[in-house]
Amino acid sequence: MLDSGIREVTGIYEPVRKARFRRLAPYLVTALLFSTLSFGAEYYFNAKRQAAEEVLLVLNGGKAVDAQELRDVVLSNNLNVYWVGAEKGSKYVLNAAVRTSISLRYIPAGSSPNDAQVSYREVGTFISANAFAVTQKAGLLPNGVGFVNVDGNAVYYDSRDPKNVYLGMKGADIQVEIFDPRPDQALAAAIMRGQVQKIK
Repeated sequence: MLDSGIREVTGIYEPVRKARFRRLAPYLVTALLFSTLSFGAEYYFNAKRQAAEEVLLVLNGGKAVDAQELRDVVLSNNLNVYWVGAEKGSKYVLNAAVRTSISLRYIPAGSSPNDAQVSYREVGTFISANAFAVTQKAGLLPNGVGFVNVDGNAVYYDSRDPKNVYLGMKGADIQVEIFDPRPDQALAAAIMRGQVQKIK
């Protein structure tokens, strides 16, 4: 007995509220953890979905990209894409909806990728059996001009329309078409050593 006459209570005394909290604490922690994981997973999958949608947009010509973004998309999707190198002040519109017939359009930065009314440089990459021989033979057509450039690729164009120049790539079943509305620019690109190259 204590001096106050009250019986001494042995053991550990816990207020009812504190005891309840301790019993509920594991459930609260689990719920909080589950909520955090759910949010993290949702954020992760949303980010992945958005990234995939962005790539599809680029692959189908819906978005203009810079040279590095272009290279990343081409390599990550294992595409055969030829170009004439980066051009200062340009963005690039890729259309690879059909993997055997891919076009790459050069547009001024800030221009709409969907503006079909304006003519810009464009490079096409086509899977074509015996591309070198086929392109070389085209040089024998009326008004055809054909030769082998310094890189060893067959070159053909129609003398009446030199804005379109074709190359049959040496040792590959690939034909490249260069279109440029500026006089002689397509032919200049086809002639220059190392100008027409695969993006890698």
